[in-house]
Amino acid sequence: MRVQRLVRHAGAVGIAAAAMLGCGSDPVGPQAGDIYIEVHVTGGFAAVDYTYAVVGSSSEVRGIACERACEFEPGDVLADLTPAQVLYYAELLTDAGIHRHTGTDFGDQCCDQFYYAVEYREGERGSTVRGATGSLPGDLSRAIGELHQLLSGVLPVIIAWQSGPEDWPQDPLILREFSLAGPILELQVEYGGGCEPHDHDLVAWGGWMESLPVQVNVLLTHEDHDDPCDALIHRTLRFDLTRLREDYVASYRDGGPGPTTIVLRLTVPDGAEARRIDYIF
Repeated sequence: MRVQRLVRHAGAVGIAAAAMLGCGSDPVGPQAGDIYIEVHVTGGFAAVDYTYAVVGSSSEVRGIACERACEFEPGDVLADLTPAQVLYYAELLTDAGIHRHTGTDFGDQCCDQFYYAVEYREGERGSTVRGATGSLPGDLSRAIGELHQLLSGVLPVIIAWQSGPEDWPQDPLILREFSLAGPILELQVEYGGGCEPHDHDLVAWGGWMESLPVQVNVLLTHEDHDDPCDALIHRTLRFDLTRLREDYVASYRDGGPGPTTIVLRLTVPDGAEARRIDYIF
């Protein structure tokens, strides 16, 4: 039933939020519906000029304004997000210090760099920061760069170690192909639908498995929102595994000489055995 799936998903979002916020944080934490992140981008080789936003109340990436080198109209939905993904971007910016740097313009640099103006709102609390790719503090530059990836359809991996598959929606889908290029995992999936948006998270759960090489369980979730239609939908999902790599490095410090391998044990709601994917960096 849809109600049961949504309750499970809400619980998993709470678990994920608690894991991201840490032990010393507000036990309630931010709510996805209170988050609004607006990004104005100018500059670059193409002299772009556009604005888009992560709108937590609808879990969408929405076009706000398109002046140059963009292909959307104001109000267009550019991507559907999940509540866990909205909270991920909120945590990314707050951990990078957007409140600490609020009101700061870090300035411009060379003409081939993007210049960002970012507004972050969480309920009534708001912060703004500006600066070019190379002039922003490192953590803020990386956080805003991840937000910019949304326009290329790249989503974050959600790390929710204390959750399990039963905490996440698992409506049926078929995994046709998968590939990994650097930190970007690409999944080719099919499912029935066509009348409702379908949500997907890539969730790392259960913690690191002590083996050689180290393994980790990752789950592709699927919430179909009780879509009554049965058209065959083909979709390419892209997830950035960078945060998983960073968690591994923080946990193990030094992976030893040479490349490091993490074995992803990928499960999808198709009843098949977990697929092995070697993430080498």
